[in-house]
Amino acid sequence: MTSASSPQLEVAHRDGEIHLTFPFQPLWVQAIKRVKVRDFDPKKRAWVVPDRLAPDLLAHLEAVEAPADALEILRLIAGEALSRAAAADVRAAEAYRRVLPRISGRYPGLFRHQLEGIEFLLTPRPMRGALLADDMGLGKTCQAIVAAHEAHPHGRILIVCPASVKLNWEREIHAVLGAQDVAILGRDKGPSRWTVINYDRLRTHRSELSSTEWACLILDEAHYLKNRHSQRSLLVLGGEHRPRKRGKLPAGRIRGLVERAERVILLTGTPITNRPLDLFALLRAIGHPLGDDLMTYAQRYCAAFQSEWGWDMGGASHLDELHERLKGVLLRRSKDEVLDLPPKLRTYMPVEVDLVAYRKVWLDYVQFLASRKRKRMPRSLLLAEVAKLRHAAALAKIPAAAAHVEAVLEAGEKVVVFTCHTGVVDALLQRFGAQAVRLTGSDDALQRQAAVDAFQADPEVRVFVGNLVAAGVGVSLTAATQVLFVDYSFVPAEHLQAEDRPYRIGQRNAVTVTYLSALGTLDEEIERLLAQKLAVVSEAVEGVTPRLQESFLDDLLAVMAREPLT
Repeated sequence: MTSASSPQLEVAHRDGEIHLTFPFQPLWVQAIKRVKVRDFDPKKRAWVVPDRLAPDLLAHLEAVEAPADALEILRLIAGEALSRAAAADVRAAEAYRRVLPRISGRYPGLFRHQLEGIEFLLTPRPMRGALLADDMGLGKTCQAIVAAHEAHPHGRILIVCPASVKLNWEREIHAVLGAQDVAILGRDKGPSRWTVINYDRLRTHRSELSSTEWACLILDEAHYLKNRHSQRSLLVLGGEHRPRKRGKLPAGRIRGLVERAERVILLTGTPITNRPLDLFALLRAIGHPLGDDLMTYAQRYCAAFQSEWGWDMGGASHLDELHERLKGVLLRRSKDEVLDLPPKLRTYMPVEVDLVAYRKVWLDYVQFLASRKRKRMPRSLLLAEVAKLRHAAALAKIPAAAAHVEAVLEAGEKVVVFTCHTGVVDALLQRFGAQAVRLTGSDDALQRQAAVDAFQADPEVRVFVGNLVAAGVGVSLTAATQVLFVDYSFVPAEHLQAEDRPYRIGQRNAVTVTYLSALGTLDEEIERLLAQKLAVVSEAVEGVTPRLQESFLDDLLAVMAREPLT
């Protein structure tokens, strides 16, 4: 910490911020307010400015002839800020020149649009970050991982994401880079080389996160920050917290995570969920000039006007100009624009679930095995026990399935959900109401066709929930570009048939297929066996055509017949 004072103006520098304390001076206040980002801390009666803006603060206070000793300390702070910025610019330029020529060779499995996305994220720019806003299924996660790793091969990287995908981030890091130190806060001790945390745990781990300097900060589903007054937005973006009632965050100045990161990468398929105002917080996060002042932004791009209840910023104006000013910091590609995609993208997404009910079924199963005293297990009895475990795991995945469907709907796409269990169908229909239709074995031909027609033709019907066997054949669901399997069949061919309900004549877009796998359940073994079978489906292995109708149930039963570890 450094400080200086005159009879009127005191300047203190600590934790990346400049604190200015003085008796009221209109000219000084006006000068400080000209700085792009600044806050007043009423508790300490001090103005607070990020030290990266010290050069601007110095220029404005020099213009009003502030005290010389205060200006002198500001010159020192400004010099340090300019040196840091110059060093960061050099590192960014070096990373850009060093990384790009070798990216395709180091990551031969990347598609052309992903290579272009990585180049976009690595491009040097005066702002501290950029926004990648590709459609769902185009591999934003992979692009961010490669860009962050190659630009900062030795620094610490923080990923903030929804809880439902933090395990998927861990899996993707290992899939793209191989062995890496990854810590999920709340499960592991951290921070690590790669640290993953969900938005809802930011307050819990605020101390350790704020005491670390991050080389790169990745904000997944960044539209979660659109409400600039929310707790998570304050923790990420920083600002003055003035709670209306006693809350979990103390009143006063909060320094956001973006201020502790050299590079910020924002990922979202829906950068503007409803209105241009939603974009303001994202622009602030990457240090874009449009994110400097809310009122200026709102009056220009949100058609803001003052009503009898205050300022209304829910409109839109000058959108062509806004689009033009976002060039260079926002990249968005839709699926129909990306020509090098395969017809289907298949991914397995691990999810954490509430295991209380599942563990009860599992303990019953363990006791059942113990009662057999290692006698040969009749197939019918073992199959019945496995069915109970599958059902319990499927029910536990309902919250994760609903969260995934909500993300698809936010992205403006339609989704087909397959399950083997009526309880999952009923829960999702109740959750999505008039937006959803169903097709199960209990539906007659008229009901079946009505569900398909509504999903295909009605823009308000966006979720199709079907039994994997009954809805997996004989229907065309080309209105969807997303397929979600909540649970699994034992026959790989049934999965392939179900995956192809959207991908058939009339489909013009790539189709993304996601399989949910509940950690700590039978799902993990089923997923392994299914993936092995499906891996050879698309092409012959050693000249032998795979037998698609062959079930892996016997393989699973052989595993389950062994006495499990408890």
